[in-house]
Amino acid sequence: MRALLGFVIAACTTPVAAPPPRAPTSPVAPAQARDLPLRAPVDPIAPLAPADRDPVSWLVPGRIQLEPGGAPIEGPTGNRPLEVGVIDERGRLVRVAIRLDHARFSVWTEQSHLLAVVTQLQLVRPVPGGGGGPSEMTVTLRPGVKVQRLARKTTWTQVRFIGPLSLEGWIPEASLGQQWPRDQLRRGGRMASPRKTLMLSPGAVIRTEPKWTGRQLAVMSTGYFVETVAERGDGWFEVIYRDGELEVHGFVSKRDPPGRAHRFTDPDVPLPKITANVKLPSGTCLHARAGGDPVGYLVGDVAVELAQGSKLGWWDVAIDTPWGPITFAAGGPDVQSLASCAPPGTVPPPVPPRGLSSGVPPTVP
Repeated sequence: MRALLGFVIAACTTPVAAPPPRAPTSPVAPAQARDLPLRAPVDPIAPLAPADRDPVSWLVPGRIQLEPGGAPIEGPTGNRPLEVGVIDERGRLVRVAIRLDHARFSVWTEQSHLLAVVTQLQLVRPVPGGGGGPSEMTVTLRPGVKVQRLARKTTWTQVRFIGPLSLEGWIPEASLGQQWPRDQLRRGGRMASPRKTLMLSPGAVIRTEPKWTGRQLAVMSTGYFVETVAERGDGWFEVIYRDGELEVHGFVSKRDPPGRAHRFTDPDVPLPKITANVKLPSGTCLHARAGGDPVGYLVGDVAVELAQGSKLGWWDVAIDTPWGPITFAAGGPDVQSLASCAPPGTVPPPVPPRGLSSGVPPTVP
């Protein structure tokens, strides 16, 4: 027993050999840095010149910024959309190209200010998922039509169409996009028909049934004529309206009280204008701020409001826009030597800057 006990004690006190050291390994990069692709820088100037096949989007002017974190520029009243091009996206913000006759530049704004685009032939439903009872009287939107998003429920989105007729309803979110090929744009204009036409007043309501309680399909807005399919003796007509954007089939009565038609509107009051004091050459580069990134350029011989900038070698250049006057920065040692950044061939040849009346550069305060 003593021998056995001694053996056990000896075994417990005998040192255990340490494991051999492991070969050094390279540090493992964090999953974010290792697995996610790097964000490629976006050139803000090249996309400003539109190509025939570039996709287009539509923006309802709202609050914008020339650069993220920059001073906000409030949107005008009214909701008439501008045709724009999407350049970049960052979360709920989107960068779009503004293409005016006298200037091209980019701005940042909320994604929600972009109109949606219907990407396939689509029936408009009265409730999410369809429903509302079967009816042969329907509204069909054609691909490429722009609509406003109003609400979302599961996989369905409530939209509003504004045109010769205005209407609201639900379509699958999967049938909506953000842009559409420029060479496939849908145009309005009522389609010719051998049927007899019926002239209606703005506010006339097209319904699913020939009675005042019938569900509303659409309201005449700026359109006046529909096709007559059949005339009833009680003052109701079965009608069809068709153009390049939609088709509506329903019933209308001139005795029916008018409905509310939504319209695209311009600002309530005229936007302020710049007090131009010089014309700058085509291609003059526009920056978000003195020393900041370029965000656009002038197109043609443009009258601007020019003033000395807050930094040496920089000038304040104000131009008229759909948001009213916007002031950009232009760099150069003097008015005659402002930098240009327009891509070659995208703007008319530059001419020397000159005063509006004297033919010489103005005295800039």
